[in-house]
Amino acid sequence: MNRQRKDHVHVAMLGARMHYAVPLLLDKRGMLGRFYTDNYIGNKPWLEKCLRAIPARLKSRAINRWLGRTAEIDASRVVSFETLGFRTWWRRKRAKDTGMLRTLFAEENRHFNQCILRHGINGARVIFGFNGAALELFRFAKSAGGIATVLEQTIVPAEIQRQLLVEEVKRWPGWQPGLKLDADRDPLREREQSEWQLADIVIGGSQFVKDGLMKLGLDAKKCVVIPYGINLKQFDASHKKLKDKDGPLRVLFAGEVGLRKGAPYLLEALESLGPKAVEARLAGYIALAPQVLARYRHVARFLGPVPRTKMKELIDWADVFVLPSICEGSATVIYEALASGIPAIATPNTGSVIRDGIDGYIVPIRDSNAIAQTLHRYCTQPELLLSHHEAALAGRQRLGLERYGTDLAHTLECVLTSIHTSESSQDPWGIAK
Repeated sequence: MNRQRKDHVHVAMLGARMHYAVPLLLDKRGMLGRFYTDNYIGNKPWLEKCLRAIPARLKSRAINRWLGRTAEIDASRVVSFETLGFRTWWRRKRAKDTGMLRTLFAEENRHFNQCILRHGINGARVIFGFNGAALELFRFAKSAGGIATVLEQTIVPAEIQRQLLVEEVKRWPGWQPGLKLDADRDPLREREQSEWQLADIVIGGSQFVKDGLMKLGLDAKKCVVIPYGINLKQFDASHKKLKDKDGPLRVLFAGEVGLRKGAPYLLEALESLGPKAVEARLAGYIALAPQVLARYRHVARFLGPVPRTKMKELIDWADVFVLPSICEGSATVIYEALASGIPAIATPNTGSVIRDGIDGYIVPIRDSNAIAQTLHRYCTQPELLLSHHEAALAGRQRLGLERYGTDLAHTLECVLTSIHTSESSQDPWGIAK
């Protein structure tokens, strides 16, 4: 590992997105200047030691969650704002609908940026932020001069999300009571649109994200697609057992069980096939109304939130993974399924890395019949399931962190070498894809 510091990329990221993949990969390549975040225990060894010493039966869910907020990042480069993190957690528990949540997140994102600016970002040559949570930092970078701004758009733009979900609410009235879509004002939408204008480049995890950005007027030359990556060591599939010949097909869904993830279409597909053909488990926060769930309990088990440590066990149980999302960025849970040898079914709007017809299938959005027909093929053609299982395993390396880190580092190195150059060329950063 090359620990020589090449340049200073300062990363500002709330939460443990992709288990700190961006700052971790940059630190390993000697490119990380500072990593700013909220709750993080990895820079508090004395506290981490004390908390880990608590017997497992006495540890609360909150303590276990906090103990997961760490990575192999040089602790001297981490700046964390725990007061901000705990305050957001406390306020989030009291939000009554998605509208209140989005207002809360916009306020906390602004406060996060202000905390960073008060702390200081000396030595930064690049500020790497995430949509909705980088506006004040980008404004500072532009006023200071000589600091490049890189935005990761983690999901399709908020306005396109809103348009798609308005249509879903009309299709499924009463299914998700807490989903509030305000057409007049969305503070997160306003923040990310301002960030696009200040960003030198915008990185998306899929072509779906890039297409959404361009649809809203962002210059294609500013958009870069970099598919994500996962830690392949955590998803060893050497012991995977395929479906029993005479048993039902084991189907797994993971994510919020709500309209955005396309849960209604999967439930309809499962009902059409029946419990003798498929056995389904849905893992994740349940956003659908209880009366809706009651109609489908004969074909699906609703597990609720599942700890990260238990997800590998669920993936190993499954024969097929299904995520018929209406809008995403690039769902890493599909990477995890494929890396485990599990064929996957998803929509184009999932930003998927599925190779259609090779290790899974891409089906249209809002098409329960297409999901049911595809599942039926796997039920009745065991050789197809085996072929896609083997293809998924053979293609594992393209899903890994090493490939993702190389692509990300290349993009940022192009930015670093271009900070002091003019924008006379059609592709000033030399990285358009």
